Amino acid sequence: MLNQGDILLYDSHFLYHLKHSVPVQVYDGNVHIQIGIIARFNAHFVEMEDTLYNRQRFTFISRPGF
Repeated sequence: MLNQGDILLYDSHFLYHLKHSVPVQVYDGNVHIQIGIIARFNAHFVEMEDTLYNRQRFTFISRPGF
């Protein structure tokens, strides 16, 4: 389990957040894009709120308790 503010890096991180509906904050560089729940993911993309985010471009931050 990740703590608030930890970066999601591995499939296991994304899977945990998906299974437990833990909110994730998305950043593009230093710019905040969105906070939401992961709907699905694969090795290249994360889907949140009907939007696909490239895992190589965006940073995903754990936000439990948000």
